[in-house]
Parts: sequence; C-alpha cells; structure tokens
Amino acid sequence: MEWKRLVELKDENLWRGTVFRFPATYPFESVVDFMLFLDSASESGFSLVCTTGYKSGHHEGGLPLEARAKGKVQAISKTWLIENWTNWVYPETSVTEVQVSEGYTQEIGTIA
Repeated sequence: MEWKRLVELKDENLWRGTVFRFPATYPFESVVDFMLFLDSASESGFSLVCTTGYKSGHHEGGLPLEARAKGKVQAISKTWLIENWTNWVYPETSVTEVQVSEGYTQEIGTIA
C-alpha cells in the first residue's frame, strides 16, 4: 500500500475505500485505520468505519452533506475533510498527521 499525507494529496476527491491512518489513543490502538464507505443512511452518502484493532468493524460516524465533492461524482471533498477533521473525524489527532491510501491491496486478503 502506498501512503501519502492527506494535506499533500493533489486529488480533491476522496473515493469509497479510501483508508485514513493516524495516531490514536484509547479505546483505539496507538495507530488506527478508518475507511470511507458508501452509507445510504448518511446525509452525504458516506461514513467511516474502523478497520483495525479492537474497534475494527465499528461505525465511526456519518459525514454531512457539505462533505460531498463538487460535481457529479460520488466522493468526499479533500478540502472539506482537512478543514473539518477535528470536528467530524478525530479531534485528538492533527490532520497534518493523517496518512491516506486509495484502499487495501489484494495481498492483504491473500490466503497463504
């Protein structure tokens, strides 16, 4: 998996399956991953789910309509997320510490 800092991404759109990795504290482990997923119950159509550690599989919250990317795309705005990270995602970690990947690689799910 290739990781980039969220604040340095060139693409304005964040798509379903995007993974955010950042330092965390209890009840999470010291580093946690959240994945962006489609959620028809959310105003924006997107929510975040924890994909690592003890809280893996827990719904971490829906994103508001304002989070949607501009245009006729099904994505979240990178700019909105950067500006609203501490309000909507995880206030204990600065957005400058957030790493992003386009999703998990197939190798993660490979059976040995």
